[in-house]
Amino acid sequence: MKTILLTNKYSGAPLEIVKEEVPEGFSIRFLPEQTQDALIAEVGSADYILAGGRLKISREALEKAKKLQMIQRSGVGLDALDLDAIKEKGIPLYVNQGVNAESVAEHALLLMLACLRKLPTINNNTKNGVWKKQEQGVQTAELKGKTVGIVGMGNIAKTLVGLLKPFKVNIRYYNLVQMDENFEAENNMTFVGMDELLRNSDIVTIHCALTPETRNLINKETLGVMKDGAILINTARGEIVDPAAVANALKDRKLSYAALDVHAQEPIPEDYPLKDIDNVILTPHIAGVTADSFRAMMHDAFRNIECFDKGELDEIAPYRYL
Repeated sequence: MKTILLTNKYSGAPLEIVKEEVPEGFSIRFLPEQTQDALIAEVGSADYILAGGRLKISREALEKAKKLQMIQRSGVGLDALDLDAIKEKGIPLYVNQGVNAESVAEHALLLMLACLRKLPTINNNTKNGVWKKQEQGVQTAELKGKTVGIVGMGNIAKTLVGLLKPFKVNIRYYNLVQMDENFEAENNMTFVGMDELLRNSDIVTIHCALTPETRNLINKETLGVMKDGAILINTARGEIVDPAAVANALKDRKLSYAALDVHAQEPIPEDYPLKDIDNVILTPHIAGVTADSFRAMMHDAFRNIECFDKGELDEIAPYRYL
């Protein structure tokens, strides 16, 4: 029986979904703790790795992975993988391309609307007996007609563009490559430089990968370029945003609101600079996790492993990276 080593830890309902999706003829194994030492100790027994996005698949661990046939990412991000080592060892790597794009895009839209309507503040006021309808209402805003700046234009961002279309927003986007002109025209999109995007967007939403170039992309200097009173959304990777700089921008009202699903340190520490600020929404890296997306993620990942084991994967899932 082939062994699949999962680097993420699951319990409760997520664990039950994982168990239901394991294909016949395979056993699953979990790390006793999510550490490099535990991975190095356990990886030698693995025929396959189902890699989450937190624990690094390091060169040292791969040196011990003598039976390893393939690595399957449960999601799409590659920043927790030593890609150079994986390539040198010739280990096939597959990702679940686009599996949670709808979920993350919906969450990004949800956060935009919640910030514009100052939902946490209004909710707390209402529960505490504050009933100032007009006074509170005129402090909120609609999404319709706003300029939305999208940083990165992968599957999630393109899905978000579709969700934004009924709101008749103006989209400025920054990406390594320009989209097809028909796609731009259909969605009221303009390809711009990063500086122009920051200066002219009412809402800036982050959807790029974490790379050396994008680490701390949103910092004191880039926040200073942004439009006064703008909103910042991040559902990509926490390390793209400097939380201390965002905290200062919120306190100074340079930003009117911010909403972050991903954080430089997860779980967030006690001294997290954004934790006790009123005009910020924090969620626990949950944008890509719904009952629907999690089951699809596990189903597709295990199916890829099963098909690879049968020598059929390249015919079915072309999302091979290495």
